[in-house]
Amino acid sequence: MSVTAHELKFHATPSSGEVSAILMKPSDASHLLILGHGAGSNMRHATLQKIAEALAGAGLATFRYNFPYMEYGRRFDPKPVCTATVRSAIAAARSAAPELPLLAGG
Repeated sequence: MSVTAHELKFHATPSSGEVSAILMKPSDASHLLILGHGAGSNMRHATLQKIAEALAGAGLATFRYNFPYMEYGRRFDPKPVCTATVRSAIAAARSAAPELPLLAGG
């Protein structure tokens, strides 16, 4: 089994701009888990990296992404911005791997 990983960007909200994402996809992926980071970390946190690697080994692709506040080094985003970012991440993940059923978590 091979695993590919590539970075991409998507629009979080019209007012927040683009944020980064990482799609890690094993060749035998059965599903795609959209994985948001915690309040004190970002998509590159070692724990999220290890989770993505372990899931890839089990045949699950992951789509990790940043929230705007973490992308741009600001204070926490208001709840409506976070909610809209999750929705945008789901749409971006669906576009990045349309053949895979989606799961969401964080």
